[in-house]
Amino acid sequence: MGFFLSAPIVFLANTVYLPFVISVIIGVPSAILYLFEVVIIITKWKDFNSSFFQLFIARAILNILNFIISFGQRFGKVGLFTNIYLQLPSWVLATIFFFGLYCIHGENIATTLQLFNRLSSILWPFTYEKIWRRFLPLSILLIFITPLSWTIQTFSKDFSSRLQADNQTVTIAMYNNISKKDGNDNPAEYAAYSCVIFMFICLIINIATLFVYKTKVQPQTNKTTSNGLQQTIEKRLTLYAFWTFVGQLLISISTVNKIFYTSMS
Repeated sequence: MGFFLSAPIVFLANTVYLPFVISVIIGVPSAILYLFEVVIIITKWKDFNSSFFQLFIARAILNILNFIISFGQRFGKVGLFTNIYLQLPSWVLATIFFFGLYCIHGENIATTLQLFNRLSSILWPFTYEKIWRRFLPLSILLIFITPLSWTIQTFSKDFSSRLQADNQTVTIAMYNNISKKDGNDNPAEYAAYSCVIFMFICLIINIATLFVYKTKVQPQTNKTTSNGLQQTIEKRLTLYAFWTFVGQLLISISTVNKIFYTSMS
């Protein structure tokens, strides 16, 4: 009986396994929820045919893809498939790295556009959807094409699987390729900067949304809406702003930590 209680504790106490377990516990339900929501939106498209939900689908696709691709690095860090990692060519490792960074940029842009969409719905409730319909193709291009300018340099780098001191775990190391004259461009650093910059941009948009609601919408609805409902809406906006900031803060910390860990490993 003691073994069954102590074994999981010893397993989780290992600093190698703990981040992996936490990422699985958080990531799997999140990915399933995103997938479930996308299925609902698509199957009931008549009810959800709006610019906001189209932006949501774009963000969900990137989130799910990022979660799946992330295991390309996580398996090696916990000592799984070590022999396979050591035999992978540079371009395969570069592809794993590329998609991870690409999805980070895409999610940042998609989140920002979603928040702008919500803010515009409060500022111009009768015309915002027409405006967004017109610029939706451009928004999709921003989400899926713009990240390439910050990540395509990944394929000009050299990658290798580095066996750690325990002779079991593996990390993916990135090096500048002098022969390709790629300079000092570091796509991983760009991703870290992107997370921090977009975190503050989204925080500003959330604060602006809450401010506009309190100064524009709330006074207009005082006569027709109960105070309880107004407080509920305001509370939801505040909580959404808070948890969006917390989520992006955690992603920023995680991304910056990975960058420094990769550069020092």
